[in-house]
Amino acid sequence: MVNLTIDGKQITVSKTATIYEAAVEAGIKIPVLCYAKKLLPYGACRVCLVEVEQMKGRLIPSCTTPVTEGMVVTSISDEIRKVRKTVLEFLLVNHVIECPVCDKGGECDLQDLTYELGVNSNRFEGEKFNLPTDEVNPLIERNMNRCVLCGKCARVCDEIVGYGSYSFINRGFETKIATAFDRGLDCEFCGQCVSMCPVGAILPRPFKFKARPWQLREVDSVCGYCGNGCTVTFGVLNDKVETIRYNDKNGVNDGNLCVRGRFGYSFINSGDRLTKPLVKKGEQLVEVEWDEALKAVADGLKKAQAENGVGILSGARLTNEEFYLLKNLAKLIGTGNLDHSGGECYKGVTEGLLATLGICSSTGTFPQVEQADVVLSIRSDFYETHPVFGMVVNQTVKRNKAELFIVGDKNGKFGKLPGARTLLHKPGLEVNVLNSMSQVLIEDGLAVTEGVEGVDALKKSLAAYTPEKVEATTGVSAEEIRVAARALAGAKQSAILLAYGLPYTAQSKEIAIAAANLAILSGNIGKGESGLYLCGEKANSQGAIDCGVLPSAGGMGAQQMLEAAGQGKLSALYVVGEDPMTSFPDRSKVEKALMTADFVVVQDLFLSPTAELADVVLPAASFAEKNGTFTNAERRIQRVRPGVPSPGEAKTDYDILTLLAARLGEKVNFTGPAALFAALADEAGYTGIDYEKIGPQGIVWGGETVTVKKKMLVFVDGAKPIAGDFLLLTGSALYHSGTMSTRATGPQAVVSEAYVEFNFEDAKGLQIVDESVVSIKADGIELKLKAKVGKRLPKGVLFAPYHFSEARINSLYKGEAAISVQVSK
Repeated sequence: MVNLTIDGKQITVSKTATIYEAAVEAGIKIPVLCYAKKLLPYGACRVCLVEVEQMKGRLIPSCTTPVTEGMVVTSISDEIRKVRKTVLEFLLVNHVIECPVCDKGGECDLQDLTYELGVNSNRFEGEKFNLPTDEVNPLIERNMNRCVLCGKCARVCDEIVGYGSYSFINRGFETKIATAFDRGLDCEFCGQCVSMCPVGAILPRPFKFKARPWQLREVDSVCGYCGNGCTVTFGVLNDKVETIRYNDKNGVNDGNLCVRGRFGYSFINSGDRLTKPLVKKGEQLVEVEWDEALKAVADGLKKAQAENGVGILSGARLTNEEFYLLKNLAKLIGTGNLDHSGGECYKGVTEGLLATLGICSSTGTFPQVEQADVVLSIRSDFYETHPVFGMVVNQTVKRNKAELFIVGDKNGKFGKLPGARTLLHKPGLEVNVLNSMSQVLIEDGLAVTEGVEGVDALKKSLAAYTPEKVEATTGVSAEEIRVAARALAGAKQSAILLAYGLPYTAQSKEIAIAAANLAILSGNIGKGESGLYLCGEKANSQGAIDCGVLPSAGGMGAQQMLEAAGQGKLSALYVVGEDPMTSFPDRSKVEKALMTADFVVVQDLFLSPTAELADVVLPAASFAEKNGTFTNAERRIQRVRPGVPSPGEAKTDYDILTLLAARLGEKVNFTGPAALFAALADEAGYTGIDYEKIGPQGIVWGGETVTVKKKMLVFVDGAKPIAGDFLLLTGSALYHSGTMSTRATGPQAVVSEAYVEFNFEDAKGLQIVDESVVSIKADGIELKLKAKVGKRLPKGVLFAPYHFSEARINSLYKGEAAISVQVSK
């Protein structure tokens, strides 16, 4: 620690702090334009100049100057005020003054400083900028006439996002922020530059001219998309979410958001939302009152349970409290047929980690990854599924100089990071590569085996997975396998990442076991703050597992339910917060089940393809209209808060399940989410956590690093290469998450329809160009999709995102790692 004095106030701070950070800690205000706490010090604007006694009165930038013992600082004086005022005058020489029509008005740092320092005239004259406004893209507007050259947009895009869209170009008075070749912005559209800009140079187009900041009511909640659990702050006006506000003070994401979190909110306000219950009468779904709909559901479920039984299929975006009610409803009905997220993709957690580590969750927290010196990412789609966690990895590599290895079947964004190595394998062979890495650790004597069970058996089984043999099967260099394995074993702190979700069903359990074996043998498990992270696709995937939304003993899982319903052996299906017709593998299986079941209930926000086949449709609330908790992929329990009322007569899943339970003969006596949370706490492993004490940072159950219950090595055999000239992969696109984002105008403005991605060499051979329509065939099914040509995919590999219902990708995808297809123009 270091002792210093600022404006006569004695302060003790960390020796790594800057003068500005010390002042903030002491409650002393120093103005800044170019500083952001999550960015590296820069010192461009010179607004934060202060005087240090030991430097003979010379004015220095407080945001870049580290504190020293005994330092005496003056943060404000007549001279400092005069210099700051002069700096502002220089900035305003070329800056256009259009505050009345600038959306930043009311929260513009330049506007605030101009008022604070009394800059009501300018001693300097110059020509105002007259640069064209960039409105090429649908989400971000760039007006460089308002830019103050703080560089925050370029720095956040490079340091955190890892994309590098912006840079300074030209020199002197002609200097400006621009994209490559000064073209229109074409990037990830995460909006990080929007959040960083201190003036109105970079603005969110969907919010343009909607409201002034002081008109908005701000409500902190948790993003409803992926398992990152990012804090989002709703900007609400007239009971409508008008924007997502920047918030780096609360939550675990340090203000970072992806395109979905920042611009994917508009589905909340969609005019297509269901507002009244629907009951099928004849061949038509017609609007009815809630009493009639609930009676129909209760009577239908009772009748079905008395015949061949009821199956309940849930999504993973309900709150923990709603999951608890859903599980109790299943008990009330008398069915053990309860499952979520298709029933297969999460088995890496519930079965894989349970078998090897005795737990059903990730072992560490996201901030711990920032200090890792080696990171292994399994599947190249990890950044696409969890972009903000991906930004943590970006910083780990760029700032901590961590080594990054990617085991994947395609090239991805991680592979572009400095020094990153991609172990590019043939589709479906992740287990083979991970087994080979474990074999190297054992063979080289690097394996951590103390207190580990099953070492000898695994060593014997892995004899067939030498790097040379695996190279012949997978295409991954034997040397690369050895380098990655040895780096992981030699790491002081490591992180192993694996995403799971509906389009990643194949070998979910096997890949997780192979990853856990590697984590145990490399010392990742039990080594300080190292961690193994299995990250779910949906906002409350971990909560669904914690709350036990799983088949009970003797009950059927999701795929078994669909099979039984399709054969007439299950009378009813109750689908809550999911669209299996679009998102589940094997569309024909799902459709047959829904068409054959005697009674189908769907509870959702929209009249989805699944809801269209229902007998009763119940209008549900979005995450922005709920009160409760989500548990993210690092086991962090966070409060979900309502920002707006539900449209029309739509109700929260909490209210619907409570009303339905009453119809089935059980009155739910809980007084609200807090009481429900207390009831579920012991069962879910949340013992000792008080709902009312869950603050802005949430509470991590099990501690920052969870204690594993065992270290058991379990052998899983690798797969055989999949034959075919063209292999089709499916998965997540960066701009979408599940199916809900296809209802949001932000993500849709960037990627509005499905596509099939080709390697440029394959495309050239087939005479296919961007946007041309191609035919993809397999098993007698033909899909017509627009082509996208690039360098990301290996030769002979195709990719199509699964989010879009009209594309019917799941007509081909039935849960395999890859599908052999025929391609023609």
